[in-house]
Amino acid sequence: MRIEQLLYIVEISQTGSISLAAERLHVSQPNISQAIVSLEEELGVKLFKRSRFGATPTEDGSLIIQKAEEILNKLEELKETASLNASQLSGPLSIASDPSLCLSVLPSALAIFNANCPCVELELMEMDFPQIRQEVLGGKVDIGLVGVPRHYQELSGQLAMEPLFESRLMACVGKDSEFADRGSITFEELVHHPLLVNSEPIIQTLHKYGSPNILFKLGNSEAAKRVISEGIAIGFYTEIGLKYDPYVMTGSMIPLEIAGNDVDVIFCSLRLKTRHHTLPGKEFMKELKAVINDL
Repeated sequence: MRIEQLLYIVEISQTGSISLAAERLHVSQPNISQAIVSLEEELGVKLFKRSRFGATPTEDGSLIIQKAEEILNKLEELKETASLNASQLSGPLSIASDPSLCLSVLPSALAIFNANCPCVELELMEMDFPQIRQEVLGGKVDIGLVGVPRHYQELSGQLAMEPLFESRLMACVGKDSEFADRGSITFEELVHHPLLVNSEPIIQTLHKYGSPNILFKLGNSEAAKRVISEGIAIGFYTEIGLKYDPYVMTGSMIPLEIAGNDVDVIFCSLRLKTRHHTLPGKEFMKELKAVINDL
């Protein structure tokens, strides 16, 4: 049994295809096929069911692949431990984040992390939840930082989700809005005004109070905030996402509490369970949690 054979079966399991696994690992398809056949003969079990649609693990294969993932993760930890003793942390780290965090806690966390780990090749992408989830599931991103409704449950079974903190949902109006001096607003009032909404849980909640007048479905963009500040519509943002927002700081956009709000947001980290959590990733999460604790 060789380490590359374990790597092959894990990759085939993730891609569902011997040809895709060969492409991603830069190995010829015949070499991978022969390595799998050799491993099956050595173990005395069939690892994959092959068909014209691809390759899926057998029951025995699933158990062996799980053990192979554990072995490969331990090997990565061993390499990192040796590297850490010899030099500073290094290597790539990719993070995909909800825009609210890019505007609030991430700048401080990234500044501290970059100062402590200057040799890490850091890549940060701003995306919405469906994009982040897909990038993490596809193994293209090491860590996803997302905001989900309080009662959200991840059903894929492939992702490890760790709650970080909770933030209230706020309704934002322009400075000349009739609600600007109120401090709070109700869903009953919101449903009768033009709205900017890009969240299904918010839309579902609004429908409990009538037929919402959804003018646009815009996210955390500059255009959305311009529309709100001009008084054209009311939008929704998390309290943490507004902490350093220039429209709020200059008074162009006024955040209001929502009375009876039951769609507050929990920010979480996402990781692929089968992907090794690298030392740079662990160090970054430590710095991020420290910044969050100081909020």
